[in-house]
Amino acid sequence: MIMKGREYNMDVSRYEYLWKDEKDQWVLVDSPYGYGIVNVQSQSILMVSDPELKRNLIKKMEEAGCRKYATISAAYGLDNDDSDISQDH
Repeated sequence: MIMKGREYNMDVSRYEYLWKDEKDQWVLVDSPYGYGIVNVQSQSILMVSDPELKRNLIKKMEEAGCRKYATISAAYGLDNDDSDISQDH
């Protein structure tokens, strides 16, 4: 099936590596703008321009138990307190 436009962007299954195969690499980092999706191994950020898709990806990551951090420094282990805030939210 060929998907076009917005319908294609909403297909979260193409991102399932975030909460499956590469779950240990991808984390959620809190910010004033909401959660960011960050790869702590490559130190990269997944930019998602569609707000609804981003909400769906974050929901899937939360459901799968992906780690969440209060700051990017904590995610990279640079803070004195690099604790995972997954249980706090």
